Amino acid sequence: MKRHKNDSFALVAVNCHDEEEDFRKGLDEIELGYASIFGGAPIAEAWGVNGFPTMFVLDETGKIRFKDVRGEALDDAVKQLLDELKEKTNEQPVR
Repeated sequence: MKRHKNDSFALVAVNCHDEEEDFRKGLDEIELGYASIFGGAPIAEAWGVNGFPTMFVLDETGKIRFKDVRGEALDDAVKQLLDELKEKTNEQPVR
């Protein structure tokens, strides 16, 4: 999501499967460009995740607005929320 680096946007991955040592090694081997959290099983359980990956898009209040969106639908979801946020702050919508 490099194209959103100047927007009020954050991407976070939550890992539920790897052993912590494998998770840390993987982080050292690749540059994600976003935060990745280990030990996400409590989050997955609380949010009703039953398959991986499950994508959630949250708004600026932390409310889940979209679930299981990918590709163009994910781009559209992010754009919609950024546009809403920019409208609230009187900025120009994302094009």
